Amino acid sequence: MSHFRLAAVALTIGCLSGSAAAVAAVAAAPAHCARANELEIRGDVPAALSFDVYRQLRPLSARRIALFEAAGEVKRLPDGLPVCQIADDGVDDPSAVLVRLPHGKNAWWVSAANVQAAD
Repeated sequence: MSHFRLAAVALTIGCLSGSAAAVAAVAAAPAHCARANELEIRGDVPAALSFDVYRQLRPLSARRIALFEAAGEVKRLPDGLPVCQIADDGVDDPSAVLVRLPHGKNAWWVSAANVQAAD
């Protein structure tokens, strides 16, 4: 194979690899919130990874939060953090809201009292 053909094959393989990586990066990028789903956390709040854990946190206690936080089941969300509400959360409980961080991969349950519409 000539040097020119070898360079052309290498360039083609490099472009294909780069395209696949670009497509994977776009697919992994989080979607932006729909305007109606934009919320903001009001006050620092413990957010549970699952609805079962959210229910077990009630009534809130520092000990429970610390145990679940150590296990990675609870995350503290700071005041003013923008989040996206997941409209169809599949649970009929008005006290709980399922949200996603704009740059996160997981959904988190938070108390409805700790969310407000974003400005």
